Amino acid sequence: MRALFAGLLLPLVALAAPPQVDWHFPMGAQRGTDLNASIGGKHNWPLQGWCEHDGVQFTATEKKGTFAVTVGKDVTPGPYLIRFHDANGTTPPRVFFVGKGLDITEAEPNNEMLEPQSIVLPAVVHGQFAKAGDVDSFAFKMKAGQTLVAAMDAYTAGVSMDALMLLRDARGVKLAFNHDAHSLDPRLTWKCPRDGTYVLQMACFKFPANSTSSFGGGTGLTYRVTLTNGPYLRHAWPAAISGGESLIALRGWNLVNDTVRARAQENDTELVLPIEAINGPLRLPVTGRPETVEREPNDANATANASGPVNISGRIDRPGDVDRFAFDAKKGQRYRFDLDSFKLGFLLDAELAIEDNTRKVLVTNDDANKLRDPLLNWTAPADGRHCVRVRSLLNKGGGEYFYRLRIFQPEPSFNGTVEAPQFAVNAGATNEVKVTVDYLDGYKGKLTVVAAALPKGVTVEPVTVEKKGAATLKLIAALDAPSHNGPLQFTLQPEGDTAPQLATVALTSSGVNNGVPQGFPEYIIPETDHLWLTVLPPKPPEKKDAKKADN
Repeated sequence: MRALFAGLLLPLVALAAPPQVDWHFPMGAQRGTDLNASIGGKHNWPLQGWCEHDGVQFTATEKKGTFAVTVGKDVTPGPYLIRFHDANGTTPPRVFFVGKGLDITEAEPNNEMLEPQSIVLPAVVHGQFAKAGDVDSFAFKMKAGQTLVAAMDAYTAGVSMDALMLLRDARGVKLAFNHDAHSLDPRLTWKCPRDGTYVLQMACFKFPANSTSSFGGGTGLTYRVTLTNGPYLRHAWPAAISGGESLIALRGWNLVNDTVRARAQENDTELVLPIEAINGPLRLPVTGRPETVEREPNDANATANASGPVNISGRIDRPGDVDRFAFDAKKGQRYRFDLDSFKLGFLLDAELAIEDNTRKVLVTNDDANKLRDPLLNWTAPADGRHCVRVRSLLNKGGGEYFYRLRIFQPEPSFNGTVEAPQFAVNAGATNEVKVTVDYLDGYKGKLTVVAAALPKGVTVEPVTVEKKGAATLKLIAALDAPSHNGPLQFTLQPEGDTAPQLATVALTSSGVNNGVPQGFPEYIIPETDHLWLTVLPPKPPEKKDAKKADN
């Protein structure tokens, strides 16, 4: 994943190279706590730290490579982007997790199943596979009837490794195993049949893979594992609300309450609801569109759930399960069918299909836009009843095969993207930034691209576009512009009452194939509008060639 970030950077002109940070440890902290965190890479000391949440503060200590980190007690748990920077520039953004559980740092030696590190559940374990062949073992007590949940954050947070988990009893008997649950990160669930001590072992393979089959290890292969025998939230049912007040069902393990009441106010786009679970709160999107859930039986055309423009939370419950949703189409009307499962961290490799009332398949889609979730743009060829069909291409099903299907008639819209998460300009110089503007679904009108949060001495003239393409903005720094490191944003401002939008940058790509056509592009924070600008001192004058001067 680190290599994916490298391809996003634009050339920077600096007196020295910007800092390089290859890893940070631990990868997160419990809210309301203080700790020391280490970084590794090539850089001068001290560096400054930045987090997109003001409640997380990084302060360099006298010890090189060590920060004092303070996490406010009111910080909402979840992943946040952080950066490390100095006068020469910034690192690409990395991920720092704020959690609810007690943090425990791995203590070596803990390679052997019979000599594990003892911990008490629930906990959030921070560790690293420090050398080739490293195996980390953790022992804990469980009671009969409890369900263990062990969920790792590593690859999806930018760590280039493919990890696995293995659960054993005190005699060493294998009880459960998981390799890939969320992209390449493992998550293991297991119901305890009897009181006792159990051992979770973890290891990793190199990614991208090579010809060896041995466990990997090395500097920077860090991980974060949430371990609990208590409440753990998986998702809401439905996964969003349209607005107003709704009773939302909860899905997960060991939950104390299986419902929560949600009330959305006008202009809300997301609700953050407290949940008694180590991985809470629940972030519930507010869509303003009808939200519903799949109802069985709906395998056949005749029993398909009636639907229209709607968002549907569903699940392929078992191998061979098929879900159908019927709607009345009008000839010439455009429809969009957009399904998320992998994007949400679930396992369904879905196929979407549109059938007419005779069950004739009119069009299908498996993977869209180089991702592993399907999307269909479809224009109805005739009036009448049609069905959208959802099934697993691999004929699999179960609790982890959840999906969210959106059926709607697309409306004109626009967006803007940039190629890099950070930019630099020397005082007395100019740098160009290209903002790619997309006109979507027939959008028409002028869009003005403007820069925001500019520091003293830096100006950017707005650029107006009237069609899809690139808007080239010039970052112009005055000769006396002071040095600066800080956030930068580009905004697309439309005419009329349409809301403006911030340009974003993708934080991952499908560039690593590794035998999978789409690669493994899932990232816990896939994109951001938190860009960065570094203002550097003026470039030193070029040295004249003495021999040429004599001539």
